[in-house]
Amino acid sequence: MAKESDGKTHTKFMKSQTAQAIIKLCLGALCIAAVILSGIYIYGRSAVFFRIIVPLSVLATVLFCAVDGVRAAHLGRVFLVCDVLCILAVVLYITYFETGLSETFSDFDAIRSFIRGSGAWGYAIFIGLTIFQVVVLPIPEAVTILLGVAVYGPTVSFILSVVGTVIGAVITFFLGKVFGRRLCNWMFGVENTEKYARLLGEKGKLPFIIMLLFPAFPDDMLCTIAGITDMSYGYFILVVSLTRPVMIGLTAYLGSGIIPFEGRGIAIWVVIACVLFLLFMLATGIKHKIEKRAVYRSGKR
Repeated sequence: MAKESDGKTHTKFMKSQTAQAIIKLCLGALCIAAVILSGIYIYGRSAVFFRIIVPLSVLATVLFCAVDGVRAAHLGRVFLVCDVLCILAVVLYITYFETGLSETFSDFDAIRSFIRGSGAWGYAIFIGLTIFQVVVLPIPEAVTILLGVAVYGPTVSFILSVVGTVIGAVITFFLGKVFGRRLCNWMFGVENTEKYARLLGEKGKLPFIIMLLFPAFPDDMLCTIAGITDMSYGYFILVVSLTRPVMIGLTAYLGSGIIPFEGRGIAIWVVIACVLFLLFMLATGIKHKIEKRAVYRSGKR
């Protein structure tokens, strides 16, 4: 029985290593193709972009290939996503010029007018971008929120961002339910998965609300890991719908320029900065207490 178990473990390990090798080979080929296309299409138009994107793409590829995808899964995923984004940026840049879109969208006002003129399609695209940011892109949600503020204004950006964020969170929760610990271990590492899964599984209701309210916690990771616990869809959707609009609203309205950087506005900004700093310190303290409690309970077991 022991030999049979060892044989299955070895087979599983070999399959994992083979899959990693195939991914690294394909990614290396894509990186080489992106570098060649960059030299042909981009260098003559923007040497600055060429000198930034090409080294980043090559560096991300090398680091991803150098990292052990099994032992350092989370780090490997970060390098993988960075490389894919670099390659995607090259493709979009080439498409932007070769299709003539650069002439249509000559400045930001033209882009904003085009998006506003597209009506419901523009809203759908922005919601889709927000969902993509929550599920895939490792960038702060403030980036997409402020982009929406620049195009639609704070109120519309707030509404669309909330819709996209809630849908994206439900998708990540669903992925956790369907693919379980294997997906979470690959995305976030075994240690983080076990720590937060144990915390959410034992006393998940109150800590989950607190963690989603404060920016000190990794929201997208928590939503995915929550899927591997016994948390119900109804409770998850309720909590996400009540907590996520708080930070989205702060980002949308504070980043809209509604409070001027002059006169009384300066005093208001000072107060806001002090409050945010206190909230950050409070969130950091809560985070340490929650994580320390999770480690203590793990050791006690």
